Amino acid sequence: MDSMLALMVSAAIFCATMTMTPGPNNILLATSGANFGIKRTLPHIMGIRVGQTLLHIAILLGLGGLFQTWPVLHSALKAASVLYLVYLAYRVVNMPVETDYKAADRKPMSMKEAALFQWINPKSWMATITLCTAFTVSGDAYWASAILGLLVFNIVGFPASFTWVILGAAIKNTLNSAKRRRYFNWSMGGLLMVTIPMVVI
Repeated sequence: MDSMLALMVSAAIFCATMTMTPGPNNILLATSGANFGIKRTLPHIMGIRVGQTLLHIAILLGLGGLFQTWPVLHSALKAASVLYLVYLAYRVVNMPVETDYKAADRKPMSMKEAALFQWINPKSWMATITLCTAFTVSGDAYWASAILGLLVFNIVGFPASFTWVILGAAIKNTLNSAKRRRYFNWSMGGLLMVTIPMVVI
């Protein structure tokens, strides 16, 4: 019991590191917080947790082994993730910045889009595979440790994601001109492009 508790504490630290450090999800959350506010970004946060949880379960049930058997599937996923990251960067860079632009016409990422993104997000894959291997125990306690790891990832992940939205919303008032909003969106789009080497390396 003590060893399992120690393992889950270590898993929580790992999850905090993975979910708090910059990556595609957090860059998009900060961008959404700054452009749309906290309330309109909540579906995005929930989508991340839903998508991450489904990915986590799929890996526990053997999806990782499937990629080992058919490496071409992994290569296809990698190519799709690069293309989608480029598309997201394009969307961020081209967000409307004029104050007279109708707010109703500007839409943050939906829950469904955020959930599906986890399946091609390289950082989500890396974190989940590591959690499913390094932070589980063999034998009869495997599924207990696996389920606890799944719970820990969500318990740690939600407030971590929320923090990035708050950070984005906190600078919203400083983005008080079209020029500043444009520079901010260009910066966030550029950061998304910087994450691409995570995929191709």
